[in-house]
Amino acid sequence: MQKTSLYITFGLLLAIIVSLNSCTKKVNGIDNDQVIETPYGLFFSDTAGSLFSTTDGKTVRTVVKADGTPCRSLCTDGNNILWVKNNLYVSTNNGVNFNHGFDSISTFPFSTCNGLWMDLNQSMMVNIPDWGITFVTNNYPDPAGNYLGVSFSLNLGGILGSWWVDIPDTPTTPGAATNMGLYSPAPWTIRMTSFALLKNGYLCGYDANSNRNFYRSKNSLWNESTGNPDSSVFNGLGSPLNYSGAPLPHHKISGLLTPTYPVVDTEAKYSYGHFNNRLIAIDNINCNGNGAYYSDDLGKNWTRYTGLPSKPLLCISAPFEEICLIGTDSAGLYELNTNTGAWQQQVNNGLGTNIVVRNIAFKENIFKNGTHAKYIYLATNQGIYQSTDGGNKWVKTIPGNYVAVY
Repeated sequence: MQKTSLYITFGLLLAIIVSLNSCTKKVNGIDNDQVIETPYGLFFSDTAGSLFSTTDGKTVRTVVKADGTPCRSLCTDGNNILWVKNNLYVSTNNGVNFNHGFDSISTFPFSTCNGLWMDLNQSMMVNIPDWGITFVTNNYPDPAGNYLGVSFSLNLGGILGSWWVDIPDTPTTPGAATNMGLYSPAPWTIRMTSFALLKNGYLCGYDANSNRNFYRSKNSLWNESTGNPDSSVFNGLGSPLNYSGAPLPHHKISGLLTPTYPVVDTEAKYSYGHFNNRLIAIDNINCNGNGAYYSDDLGKNWTRYTGLPSKPLLCISAPFEEICLIGTDSAGLYELNTNTGAWQQQVNNGLGTNIVVRNIAFKENIFKNGTHAKYIYLATNQGIYQSTDGGNKWVKTIPGNYVAVY
């Protein structure tokens, strides 16, 4: 009798344990470890102007067929897709239709050191969900010089009519070029070309043509961080009020500067990126080995990184703020070594030979049990590559020639 009771008791305990385990892992026969509670959506565009989407990096849906105009930038604002080509287009129905959102998008085409023809696209648009704002660079004519070439859409998803011109904290700070005894006042204005949002909430902006660095927060307007960008005498493209700091190397001024004979040999075109609270500028032309520089004071002082090739640096990203990657033209992918502070090339990791890495994105799936699966994607001339281990190994999951991924 006692033996039978023990068997019954043990059986009941086992049943309770199994039942509890089933409740924590399965509901109605569904394994919570495999159920995605918050799935990601990835959009990417090719050189022919097509737009695609995927939810796993492998199964592809064609959103828009090719029209011959390559994509310049991609992002989302809430549930809307923002897609920059010649103009900015917005879809409010997951890509079924796209409508004009904003027409005055800036463009500054140039040739790199190896002859690649490109524009300043890499970070010309940024969405900040915590602010409810999307920023984009613009080319509004403004002879008064009282704004920075920045437009923003506030809580309206980038639709037509929702865009406003952003202004500096002090309208005279960027202003027109001073004459320095050489020029009469000219209508030079700042034209922002690149953005980077730091982990601490500061949005940094850069004008690649006049080498001017700016920053703002959610509750403040734009302020300039670096003065005297090109020389202590005359920079040819505007004279900031603050002449302190160690600026990015940018222009080489040669010849006699007169109103009819200004000679400015351009040596660099930078785009912004970041790693946590560090601002990083990469040289898209990189003819003279400028490579990349970093600033820990919002762009006032810059220090040069080492380890990068003399190749155009096309994109930079900090997936999940855990690693920092730079994509190059034909030299593959470089990763920042946080121990040495130098960049090192990723080799023998699944990427193709002489690959051109044009854009980087990162996504994650959140499962019902609370675990996260992280993915990093590359848009390259050889296809879409996916990494599931923090960028150590790559697998080409979608063939093609792609310029943007988000």
